[in-house]
Amino acid sequence: MSISPQEENKAQTSESGGSNVEDLYLESYAFTTAAAIVGSVDRKIFVQLRDGRNIFGILRTFDQFANLVLQDAVERIYLPAVEGNGKERFAEVPRGVFMVRGENVVMLGELDIDKEDDHLEQRGQIHFGEAEAEFKALQAARMKEEKERAKQYLKRGLIHDYVKADLY
Repeated sequence: MSISPQEENKAQTSESGGSNVEDLYLESYAFTTAAAIVGSVDRKIFVQLRDGRNIFGILRTFDQFANLVLQDAVERIYLPAVEGNGKERFAEVPRGVFMVRGENVVMLGELDIDKEDDHLEQRGQIHFGEAEAEFKALQAARMKEEKERAKQYLKRGLIHDYVKADLY
């Protein structure tokens, strides 16, 4: 009677007093591909997109290209404090089921659901339409600034590697 390689490995590890390979958690492996996010499925995550948007939601699935499907997604905009007020601001709007193309993901992280909203207590909430208009104005100002910086670099014979779509 022959035994399988798995059974042989079990026998060897139990004899040597080591831990069983099957007892290791998948999260302990150092993945360098889209598989690295497998441990975040069915958990609440934060995704920052190339266009500067922040999306919070429950990761339901993903593929080999890191395309993501988020459920109960919320888009949140953070804005700096206005002069005189001194309080940073935020706005959010529900987005429902939200699909993100992997090439647009800048950063992704799992949230601690007990602490995820703690930082919002120090910020004032404003209407999303107002925040979105201000956010777009800030992005337009940044693009203008980067364009001017690129011209200054070019005068010196240097290249300024700014991509218009990268607004994070």
